[in-house]
Amino acid sequence: MGGMVTSMLKAQLILTLMVVGLAVGSAAQSGSAGVQTSQQKLVLSYFRDVLDGGKIELVDNMFQPNCELHFGSSDVKGIAEVHGMVERIKTTYSSLTTEVHDIFESRDRVVVRVTHRATGGGMLRSRMGTYDIKGKTISWDAIVIFQLKNGKIVEEWINRDELGALLTAGILKPN
Repeated sequence: MGGMVTSMLKAQLILTLMVVGLAVGSAAQSGSAGVQTSQQKLVLSYFRDVLDGGKIELVDNMFQPNCELHFGSSDVKGIAEVHGMVERIKTTYSSLTTEVHDIFESRDRVVVRVTHRATGGGMLRSRMGTYDIKGKTISWDAIVIFQLKNGKIVEEWINRDELGALLTAGILKPN
């Protein structure tokens, strides 16, 4: 009988943890039912309107003049370089869409987990080299951390799956 009680307690504990975990996870994810803060709205607009939509004219209202964006092998510093980065994205990809899976916020930081899907329009620059991806379908996952100050992005850290991008474009072949 003691074994049965122990099993029931374990099952109840697991069920409780699952329910609590679902509630906490749901509160942290973006979705139509969730309330988004002004910081989250800014970050989501950056993906939707600037990166996907190519609306470079929005950059000045989203970024601090002294902003810094950190990629794996390079940095973008200041508004002028952000403009240049968006222009390069517009020529690298003939189409780009971003799916936001998760968005979290703590104080002045917003963290997103995304998947980008694109059609190549030119040359892709990565830590592993430069490749012609014109006409190729490409996708990659990324986790991006934003720091905001006075309602604008002051710093951004990008961790993207470049190997996955090269595999989906057919540039690299799995063994």
